[in-house]
Amino acid sequence: MLEKEANDYLAKLNRNDFHGIIRIIKTYNNSARIELHSENGLRIENPNGALKTTMYMSVLFAISRITTLKREQDYPLIFDAPTSSFGGFKEDTFYNVIDDIDKQCIIVTKDLINVDKSTGNKSLDFDTIDKLTCSVYRIEKVTPFDDKDLSTIQTSAKKIK
Repeated sequence: MLEKEANDYLAKLNRNDFHGIIRIIKTYNNSARIELHSENGLRIENPNGALKTTMYMSVLFAISRITTLKREQDYPLIFDAPTSSFGGFKEDTFYNVIDDIDKQCIIVTKDLINVDKSTGNKSLDFDTIDKLTCSVYRIEKVTPFDDKDLSTIQTSAKKIK
């Protein structure tokens, strides 16, 4: 059941791209190993960073879904920079998959910020934000602060969408 759910998420996260097949292998000491295989059964030894990330994410999504179904408990999913190994198209796919998950998801990311390389100025990426149906908050350090005194660091949270 876990493999099936994980492979369903893997296909969604890698839509229109190679994704392989997740296999969960029980080891001799009753733990498990997650592997990626080709259709012909061969193990993919060195998947690229994005594929490896989506493989592990898929297993986490599957565990979360199965836990919700079996225990009737719903836990939030919390991600810190989940798409750092992705390109732009895969980022959009990830956010659309997350958007379809019926649970609280908290994602800490810099993906929704554009940085002007010549000035260093940061602005929100409203082209991407406007495509999302979820809530978006911006959390940032309040300036000014003393870069040698941790007690002067404060953050502000502002709802964007």
